[in-house]
Amino acid sequence: MGNIITNFDIEEFVPPEVFKDFGMNSKWFINKIVVNLAQFIRDYFEKTVTINNWSYWKPGMGGNYKERGFRLPDSKTGAKLSQHRLGNACDFSIKGLTADEVRAEIMKFGDEFLDVGLTTMESAQFSPTWCHIDCRNTGLNKILIVGK
Repeated sequence: MGNIITNFDIEEFVPPEVFKDFGMNSKWFINKIVVNLAQFIRDYFEKTVTINNWSYWKPGMGGNYKERGFRLPDSKTGAKLSQHRLGNACDFSIKGLTADEVRAEIMKFGDEFLDVGLTTMESAQFSPTWCHIDCRNTGLNKILIVGK
């Protein structure tokens, strides 16, 4: 496994095809702000954060997420101009918390998350069981909620 920051490996941010071709250089495809945000969220909530888990696959055990971070240009998942394709986004879930609980906490303490680079979240309408965050340049001093 290729550790990229304290609690995450690079495989958690890229699909298997990218890691196979680039190994640790797969970090070229994911914005460091997204990596830092993932670690901040992990530290803030003090719980396991799952982005991609394809590299942890074992018979009968999960491993079904592979496009929750960077997505290849020809991916059929999400919008054509998604922030995922630019390496500026990740989707995640937190063990023991619902996506609504996580979004509510992030909005309640939004300034702390803004300081680390979070600019945008997806509404529950488009991500009912997971959270989408990204670091696109919004020019705002608050977290933008997209997809309302």
